[in-house]
Parts: sequence; structure tokens; C-alpha cells
Amino acid sequence: MKKAGFSAICNVIFFFLLVGVLCAFTLFSPKKDFSEEENRALADYPEISARSWFSGDYSGGVSDWFREHFFLRTSWISLKTKLARLSGHDEVDGVYFSDGALFEVQPPVDYEAVDKSVAAINSFGKSLEGRLGVMLVPTAAQIYADRMPSYSPTQEQRRMINYVYSALDEGIGRIDVYDALYKAREDYIYYRTDHHWTASGAYIAYCEYVRRLGYNPVGLDKMNIEHASHTFLGSLHSKVLTDEIEPDTVDFYTSDGAAVTKVRKTAPDGSVTEYNGVFMREYLAAKDKYLSFLGPNVPLVEIESDSGGGSLLIIKDSYANCMAPLLAKHFSEIALVDLRYMMNLEDYVDPAKYDSVLILYNAATFAEDANLRRLSVDGGENTP
Repeated sequence: MKKAGFSAICNVIFFFLLVGVLCAFTLFSPKKDFSEEENRALADYPEISARSWFSGDYSGGVSDWFREHFFLRTSWISLKTKLARLSGHDEVDGVYFSDGALFEVQPPVDYEAVDKSVAAINSFGKSLEGRLGVMLVPTAAQIYADRMPSYSPTQEQRRMINYVYSALDEGIGRIDVYDALYKAREDYIYYRTDHHWTASGAYIAYCEYVRRLGYNPVGLDKMNIEHASHTFLGSLHSKVLTDEIEPDTVDFYTSDGAAVTKVRKTAPDGSVTEYNGVFMREYLAAKDKYLSFLGPNVPLVEIESDSGGGSLLIIKDSYANCMAPLLAKHFSEIALVDLRYMMNLEDYVDPAKYDSVLILYNAATFAEDANLRRLSVDGGENTP
């Protein structure tokens, strides 16, 4: 009994020594503001004040700081994933493993929130006289719903897309790409480790859209496909840091003929940076190689080409970033706006001046993004 008691005491001492050593390394090891492996900013150490102390914000901030800067944090995340997988779990931190790919598990659709976005789009479309189109893109979890667990609500995306299209006013175009993407589901149309579609998936949607506008899409036989990287580990990989899934390939689609002449990006602080092309190759050396399509999200991106075509305004999430280079073959002026990074659309563009306007979102983001409500002519204040 004495020997067992002594052993238990030693175990407790060892445990507290280990915790103390890890905390010491956490406190005194060099700190980073950004985790390259997780592809996100890390928490800053909180400022102490009377208000933050008594409200509990300070202690909560310290807890967040320790958690995000904990010594060898990314190794612990990877170990956690390995142990979960060895235990037979197919889902880890909202990421589902299936058939050599990662899928993002989505919450159930809030149709009251969707109704508010649809009402704002209908209000916005009234002034555009038939020039507005809406494209909702299913994510990989919907196209490959048969690979997802039965409890997952991702199968709702198809239902939600149909619901939205049926609720749009008659003068608003519905660009339904679901069937075309589903038909190509055996092709490489979504990344294995990221939540975006690939350039191949975007090409399918590009064809559907430009045909609706009366253009002939550039055929695949006339496309030059550059395999720009074979080492892309995307946003879903960043959540679980697994070595179980094969890295992705990033492709750039180009063709002869019309070329992009200028790209201007307007940052949230109003600063403008100009580029000579739409592919930002410096990001091929970064963790998030999807940023090679137009770079990080900003309020406004303007693309000019010598196509001799009209003008297009895209209200979008990041799914539009890899489709925009294809559209530059038909439009001499393209403006992409991201409502998540601005207060008022009219501060950046005048929608009335564009020949065509497209709202392009993936279905998961559309279901959750409240920013679309600001498209209403009253700024969303009276959106039901």
C-alpha cells in the first residue's frame, strides 16, 4: 500500500512538473502573431484594466492567449487528430474524413436568415432592370453528400438553393450550376484539403454563366492549364493538421486572346495596390495557396482586360476569386466587391453603371452571411 501511495505521489509531482515546464516554455518561447500551419492570426495578450478585470474579459483573454500560444501547439493539434482517427472517429473539430478527402460539416440552415438575404437581393434587383443574376454554388459536402454521415445537414444545400431561386423576383436570373457540377463529380472540381472549388470547378460554372449572357465560353481544348503547385494544404487541413490526406494541386487556366492589363485592389483602409495580372504567384510559397487567385480578400478588386467586352460587377465571397480570370475573357472591366469588408457598397462602386451584376456565393456562406442584407435599398433596416 505504501509503495502504491508513493507511486501515486510521484505521478502527481511529475504531472505538475510537466505542466510547469510547458507553461514556462509557453511564457518564454518566441511568439508569433500568425500561425502559418493553421493559416490564421493568433490572439494578442490582453490589456489589463479595471473593467476587463472585474468583467472577466482579462482572465478570458489570458486563457485564449495561453491556448493559442501553447508550446508546440500545432504538434498537439496533430496528435489530437491522430488519436481521434485511431479511435475510429471520422469527424474531428467539424472536419469530416472520407474517401481521401476532408469535408466541412455545416450547421442546419436558418431559413429565417435566408429569407432576409433574399428580401434584400430582391430589393437590390429592382433598380437593375434585369441585369442581376444569382449563382449559389454547392460545396463539396453537398456534391459528395453520399460520403457524409447521415446526421450531417449539408444535404440541405440543394434544398436551400432551390428555395432561394424560387423566392427571387422574376427579373433576377438564376444561374443554377448544381447539375453541371454533380455531373462532373468524378473530376477534380473541389480541393481535398480546402473548402473552395478548384479552377476546374470554377470553369464549369463560368461556362454556365457566360452562356446565359450569350457568350461562347473558351473551350477546354483552347485552355492552357498550368499546374502551379502540387503542395497545397488548405483551410480544412489547417483545422486538423493531418498527414493522412494527399496535398492538392493548384491550377491556373489561361488562353490566348484577350489578356488582363491591370488589377487594382482597394484595402479596408482605402489604400490601392496595382498588379499586372490576376495570378499572384508569391502566395504559392505560402500555406494558403488559394490566395494566388487575386490574393487576400479586400473590399474591392478591379480587373481590366483588352477583351473589348462590357462591364461586370460581382458581389461575392472567395469562390469568385478563381472564376474571375476566366470572365476577363469576355468583360473589359470587372469589379469584385466583398460585403464582409465594407460598410456601404456605394462607397466603392455604383451598381447602376455595370452592364451585368452577379451575386456569387457558395451555399454554406450564403446561408450564414448577414452582410447581404445591406444590399436592400434601405440598407437592410426594414428587411423582414
